[in-house]
Amino acid sequence: MERIRNIIVLLRGQLWILPLILSVLALGLAYWVLTFGPSLLEGWGGGELWWIYGGDASSARGLLSSLLSGLMTMFSLVVSVTFVILTLAANQLGPRLVPNFMGDRQIQAVIGLFLGTILYVLFVLRSLNEQLGSEGVPHAAVTIGSVLTVVCLFALLFYVHKVARAIVADNIVARVAHDLHNNVRSMLPETGEGDGAMPDDIPPKAGTVSLGRSGYIQVIDYDRLVSVACREGALLEVKVRAGHFVLAGGEHVVVHAVRPLDNETVAAIRDAAVIGEERSPAQDLEHGLRQLVEIALRALSPGINDPHTAMAVLDRLGAALEEIFQRSLPPTLLHDPQGAVRVIARRSDVQGLSDAAFDPIRQAGQEIPAVLIRMADVLGQLASIVRRREARDAVVQHLGKLVETAEAARLAPCDRAAILLRIEQARIATSARLKEATIHVL
Repeated sequence: MERIRNIIVLLRGQLWILPLILSVLALGLAYWVLTFGPSLLEGWGGGELWWIYGGDASSARGLLSSLLSGLMTMFSLVVSVTFVILTLAANQLGPRLVPNFMGDRQIQAVIGLFLGTILYVLFVLRSLNEQLGSEGVPHAAVTIGSVLTVVCLFALLFYVHKVARAIVADNIVARVAHDLHNNVRSMLPETGEGDGAMPDDIPPKAGTVSLGRSGYIQVIDYDRLVSVACREGALLEVKVRAGHFVLAGGEHVVVHAVRPLDNETVAAIRDAAVIGEERSPAQDLEHGLRQLVEIALRALSPGINDPHTAMAVLDRLGAALEEIFQRSLPPTLLHDPQGAVRVIARRSDVQGLSDAAFDPIRQAGQEIPAVLIRMADVLGQLASIVRRREARDAVVQHLGKLVETAEAARLAPCDRAAILLRIEQARIATSARLKEATIHVL
């Protein structure tokens, strides 16, 4: 399922797939209307309907030619605006966010609507000639072409509204955060069992396996690794995870078995990992966090200097971590049907996720009091809802990092005092939560 999900994620980022589908549907519609149009009009009352085109072949060719010229002009405008938006997104927010715009279903649908309408009009236009009488003109096809052109006019208006909102930083942050929340819900269960204890009878180390290819790990098929380990009576210790960049060689999987693995088994272990040219959110929890962080870092750069966008990112990061803290992380010990541990996986933990979210922003905004104060506020809000010990420890650690940053940065005394006050308030919230949890346990 994770391999399929990774393929779906990659396909969603392709700009051409939905326009291609809509273009094929438009050609199919043109063929169907030209073939069955006369019988369709008979069922609707023929030419008695005022909105059905009733002219001859010459006027139909002139009408469709004018519509085609206007459609080509509008489509050129849509393509030009799309390139402008992609350029602005790459320069201001980071090139790694371009797939988010390319994967927008509404943008793809508008482009596909224009392409499909153009192909439809071309297909109908080539079927018209001067020898057709008034009865031979495909009135239904010409009418549908006119209707599609009107729809394209309104689609162009919607597209302008869409791209105008798309370049607003807060809207972009909200969309990336929405995708992150969806990934968290799909990858992390609401409740789960703990990993349990490590097995005592770990077989001796029989060797290591490299993945044999350099690139970013997109997905690791742990079910396949469990099957391989069961078949060989081995225990596999995976040293890498989705999101890591690996070289072709290295100790990526440590094999614990009574005998070395053969070449077929090594190939099966390598096939369990999908390696690509870029990171994928299919199995990588940090992917969405790093996209939000990249927006904040761009906003805090001297060339842009937009602390408000960075603070909006901190708010969204806090909401994402809240959901992560309330869910169960994927297990690191994977068992076979008999209950024996077969795979020791390397997964993202709470500390690593919080580090990926807060450390880069804290380092980039260490001399911007508003950013540090907002980070302290977000940590304080998290402190009031965390339940697990590892989540609480992560919050406390980041509060300590904030104290060190505020004391070492070149800040006005009043700004430093304001930051330390917010940090102290967050620590009080953490202590209150700890006392509440202790009373509940007792």
